[in-house]
Amino acid sequence: MDKRILEGGIEEVEGIKEQLTELNNCRERENELEVKEKEAQQNLTQKENAVESEIKSVTRQRREELESTFDKQLESVQGKLKKVEANKEKAKKKAMSQRIHEETADLRKEEEELSLAGRAVFKEKNIPLMYNNRWFFALYFPSGLGDIGIVILTLALAFFAVPFGIYNIFFEGMGTLYLGMSYVIAILVFGGLYLIISKTKYKHLDALKRVKEIRKQIRENQKEQRKIKRQIEKDEDENPYDLKEFDREIEEYKKSIQELTEKKKKALQEFDEETAQEIQRQIKETHEEELKALKEAYQRIYDERKDNLEKLNNLSVKVSTEYESILGKEVLTVEKLDKMAETIREGKAENIKEAKEVLNQEN
Repeated sequence: MDKRILEGGIEEVEGIKEQLTELNNCRERENELEVKEKEAQQNLTQKENAVESEIKSVTRQRREELESTFDKQLESVQGKLKKVEANKEKAKKKAMSQRIHEETADLRKEEEELSLAGRAVFKEKNIPLMYNNRWFFALYFPSGLGDIGIVILTLALAFFAVPFGIYNIFFEGMGTLYLGMSYVIAILVFGGLYLIISKTKYKHLDALKRVKEIRKQIRENQKEQRKIKRQIEKDEDENPYDLKEFDREIEEYKKSIQELTEKKKKALQEFDEETAQEIQRQIKETHEEELKALKEAYQRIYDERKDNLEKLNNLSVKVSTEYESILGKEVLTVEKLDKMAETIREGKAENIKEAKEVLNQEN
């Protein structure tokens, strides 16, 4: 085999050249097909991604529209429910207030009579009505923690807040002497007032004690009114207020909300299980021809490249095993093979072996 190649003439050179040219063409074609295959793959992938994106977008939009339709209906019914519940609460409060008014009527009448009785004592004894107040009786006839609190608050105002107020307004930054003067002024004023009012107390002591008892009865009366009010407000039984019409309407709206919620759930489930697949089928059907054409184009290039690559591998193996090992890789170029053929034509060599030697000598 080696001897036959080296002893070959122009025909053998042309044969080698033809296979080498075909090999080079296959390599060039491989590069071209590689680029085309990548482009075809990219075009197909982009189109498939675009179709998937359209499917997702349309499916999401349709689902949101379906959900929005039910949400609007639910929002409308919920709005009506809230309105009825607010009206019920308003009616209940009104009825409750009426019930409190009715159940405390006797106590309120008694309170009014006691209040008039107290005013009558003041009028009978010519005691100024300005003393008929909680502050006066707390200071001069204290009883209970509430009155003690009023006494402490009054002392704090009279002998702390007022002196410091006088000092800050009129003597700020003028020293402790003026602060002391402020205290003296407060003591004189409030102490004097207390002593003047005390005269009225001792002058009408019995009458004021009677009024004190009346005021105590008024407080007990008011306490009982508050107790009745709390009991009524805590009472969860709505039967006394005739709210059945509201309850019936509220129940109807709650039932409607429940039914709409179930329908919404069922509709969304049907959409996910059936409608979404139908949307997908329709969109894919719309782009079917274009996708088919892109797939076929890619497959053609893929198949052509596969065939060309197989041919390239076969030729590479053949050239490598049959020619490179004998002639040397440096000789296996179209240009050098042409020179070898020309050498043989010109009679400078009779075969490939001699032509190679001539070529080596020239180089």
